[in-house]
Amino acid sequence: MASITLRVPKMAVSMQNGVLLEWYADNGSEVIEGQPLYSLEIEKTAVDVEAPATGILTCTGEEGETYPVGAVIGEITTS
Repeated sequence: MASITLRVPKMAVSMQNGVLLEWYADNGSEVIEGQPLYSLEIEKTAVDVEAPATGILTCTGEEGETYPVGAVIGEITTS
C-alpha cells in the first residue's frame, strides 16, 4: 500500500495560509480521484479541492482551523 499526503495547496500567488472549512468525506471512508474532498477558504473565497487519488481517507486537519501553505491535513491510502 502507498499513501498520498494531503497538504494545503498554494492556490494564489499571495496565499500564505487557508482555512479548512469542511471535509466532504468522513475519516476512514473511501474517496475517488477527482471527487471534491474538502473546502478551503483563501482570500475570502471558498475553493473545493479534489482528491488526488482513489483510496481510504485519513483526516488530520480540523474544520475551522487555519493552516499555512504546505501543512499536512490528511492522507489517502491507496491499494
